[in-house]
Order: sequence, then structure tokens, then C-alpha cells
Amino acid sequence: MSEKPSSNASRYWKLIPGLLISAFFLWRTLRGFHLDELRDVHFGHPVWILGVLGFISVDYGLRSYRWWLMLRRYNARLTSCFRVLLTSLAANNILPFRIGDFLRIFAYAPDVNASSSAVLSTVVLERLLDTVMLLGFFAVAASGLENSFGAFSFHGYGIAQTVRLALVILVFCLCLLLFGTHILHILVQKLVARFGNHPRTRKFGEWAEQLFDAIVHIPFPVRFLLVLLTAFVWLCEGMVFYSTAQLLGLNTFHGSMLASILSNLSFMLPSAPGGIGPFEAFGKLAMESQGVPTSLAILYALFVHFVIFMIVNIVGGIGFLINRKEHGGKTLSQEIESLPPEADVL
Repeated sequence: MSEKPSSNASRYWKLIPGLLISAFFLWRTLRGFHLDELRDVHFGHPVWILGVLGFISVDYGLRSYRWWLMLRRYNARLTSCFRVLLTSLAANNILPFRIGDFLRIFAYAPDVNASSSAVLSTVVLERLLDTVMLLGFFAVAASGLENSFGAFSFHGYGIAQTVRLALVILVFCLCLLLFGTHILHILVQKLVARFGNHPRTRKFGEWAEQLFDAIVHIPFPVRFLLVLLTAFVWLCEGMVFYSTAQLLGLNTFHGSMLASILSNLSFMLPSAPGGIGPFEAFGKLAMESQGVPTSLAILYALFVHFVIFMIVNIVGGIGFLINRKEHGGKTLSQEIESLPPEADVL
């Protein structure tokens, strides 16, 4: 059954806010750029190329292993988890509304021998682990940066204090989720029983049940391992940023790590596919806070995003070609069209 033209038009309208946000942040990033200032660039030793490739390989290898641990009870293969994960991340980079996540949940769930609801619960758990870990790293990195980020101080309550408060709340929620699942399950059941007549409450209850079911079947030692792996994932991501900085002759470990944290947290903002705009703006801000000249900070932010974007897309593209073979030669558009109504984000 073909779609109405108005439906297609509404899909395009949904793209506009994200594109406008990306355009705004790109404008904020690129203003103050002077080409003549790039004469100060002194490229580092080419060995740092191996650093970039090595750390990004470990980074996404650990992400895949972490996801495999969540799906191990379904007899998922580690190679399949790696292929599906990289394919979905590459799709997120080029398609709007994080379609790659929906492909992972609905189209590629059979590839890891799991149901869509099971994969959805692991994706939610991934997001929680990553957000808490990034905020934790930022709470450490932001210490003493009130002068650098003075514009982010609200009525004397600075960004570092705000992040620490948010971190305490999120850590408590994550610990309750991972190690007090039974208690949280009872609380959610009472909430749904009281407000269950509302459709959104019922949907929340269904998602929560799926998430609790996924966590309950993960042994306690593995839950600790998931937290540890998440820390190593983001340490490796930071080292990718640092290796890239070394390639451009920017020897600032603190700035690179801060750029990694802020740029990845910027994905929480709605924007164009791949986080274009906010990623560069926050990467530039981080490097400037460590005394890097504006034009060099802009070059760095653009370059590190390009490097990660290309590596993930190349590996993810290869994964998609393998997926296409295993899915009977379906094209990307056919994969998207096969998504169920609950994934109607376009």
C-alpha cells in the first residue's frame, strides 16, 4: 500500500530542526577561522596513524564484546555482534533519526539470534552505561575548568557542579538498575498499575519489563564487567582523539580527552546524521579551553570527526554488504521499508 504524499512531506519536515541545529553549530564552529593561522601547524610523526587505527580497533572491538556479553544467553556470535553493531553505527552516520539503531533492533535481530525486544533492551542499557561513564569522565575533566567555561556558569552554579549533581543522580539510577533490579521492578509495576490507563505509561511498562528481563539474566560478575568495559571503551575513544591531535602536532592530552567527552555527549542533541555541527563545536570548545588557537582547534575538530566518520563508515559499509548477502540481497531502502510500524520514525 503506497503512502500518501502528505506523509512523505511530513517526513521531510521532521528533518528541518536537526539540520538547522547542525547549521547553527557549524556556523559557531567555523567563525573565527583564518587560513593563514594554519601555517603554525607542525604535523606529528606518522606513527600516530597506527595509534589512531589501533585504538579505534580496540574501541569498537570492546563495544562489540560488551554487546555480545548482553546477548550471550541467546547464543549470539561475537562476529555477528561486531558486524551488526558497526553496520548500525554507519547507518546512524548517514541516515536521519538514528535509523541504524532501528535496523539493529528490528531488521538485524535474527542475526544475533535474539528477539527485537531483547535487542532493544540491550541498546537501552548501552546508552545508560555510556551516558553515565561519559558524565563521570567529564566530572573529573571539568575540575578547575570554571574559568575556561565561564559562559556556562548559571547564577554562580557552574558547569562542573551541575555535571557532578547529574552524575550522582545517574550513578544512583544505574546502580539501582544493575544491582537492585528487583526493587526497581517492583516500583515500576506499582507506577504502571496506578497510571496504566495512559498509553504512554503502558508502553513505558513494556519497555521496562524488557530491560529488567535482560538484566536479570546477566550474572552479577558480568554486570561489573560491563561497567569496566564501558570505562575502557571511552578511554580508547579518548586515545583516538589524542592520537589524532598528535598527528596535527597538538600535544594536549587533557584537551583531547575533554574533546572526546564533549563531542560524544553532543550526540544527545538533535542534529543532522553523524552529529555534524555539535560534534565539531564542542570539540573546538574543548581544545580552546586548553589554549589551542581557534583556527587549529577548528581544524582538529573537523579532522577528528572526519577520521572517525570514515573508518566507521568503511567498516560498517563492509558489514552492510555482508548483511545484504545474508538477507537475500535486500537494499538499504528495502531494509528500512521492512521496519515495523513502531519504528515509523521517517
